[in-house]
Order: sequence, then C-alpha cells, then structure tokens
Amino acid sequence: MKMRFSLCLIALGLTAQLVGQNNSEDVPVSLKESVPVFEHCGHIEDDANAQQTCFNRFIMSHIMNELQWPEGLEENGRVFVEVLFDAKGKITQVESVRSYNDRAADEAVRAMRTLPDAMRPATKQGEPSTYNCVVPVSFER
Repeated sequence: MKMRFSLCLIALGLTAQLVGQNNSEDVPVSLKESVPVFEHCGHIEDDANAQQTCFNRFIMSHIMNELQWPEGLEENGRVFVEVLFDAKGKITQVESVRSYNDRAADEAVRAMRTLPDAMRPATKQGEPSTYNCVVPVSFER
C-alpha cells in the first residue's frame, strides 16, 4: 500500500495573519503588506499576491518532502500547526494548535521546524513585522 501525505491549503492559501502591530486603526490591505520571503521566492519583489502564492507553495513542497508517517499511527486525519516568524524573519515558535492524534501532531511540528528562516521578514505598513500562520497538514494513506 502506498503512503500518501498531503498538505491542504485552505482556499488556495494558508490561514495567515499579521500580528503584533501597535497600530489599532483599521487599515485596508495594501502592497506594503507582505509575507516572509524565503530564498526560493526572493525573485518576487513588488507583487504581494505572487509572494503569498510562492510562500504557500514553498511550505507545501517543504512539508511534502519532509513529512514522514509516524510509527504506530493508524488513522488518517489533519493537524493544524501554527508557525510564528519574528520581525527579522526567524521562526520563533512552532506548535500544534489542533490535532486528531498526538503522534501526527509531533511529526507535523517536527517537519515544520525544519523550515528555513526567511531571507526577508513579513512587512506591515512597509515596516518589518511578526507573522503568524496556521498550516493544515493532512495525513492520508
């Protein structure tokens, strides 16, 4: 039987939001907001949508290559992993926020911790910002 892992992207994008902003005004999304930029996506400069797409695809590809089926895991399911990037683009926190199984949660967190740091941090209002995203990881056989 062939094992298959899949990373589900909600609405063709990761559930993500910029956090840690001191400005409480409701400001519309602008081109001055961006996700963290991995080296693989460094060629994209001024297109926030293309950066988001590249960010999502890079994470999906990384997890698909890194994820392993945990020994003793018998059922399929989904794990939601939260990843926090600081204002320098470094990954500072990775944790499971919801899971169907502890072994699956441990493996999903382990795989996410192997992500490289971003070469450029997320921005908000043109300034470096922390960035929080939740990645749904599905385990299927």
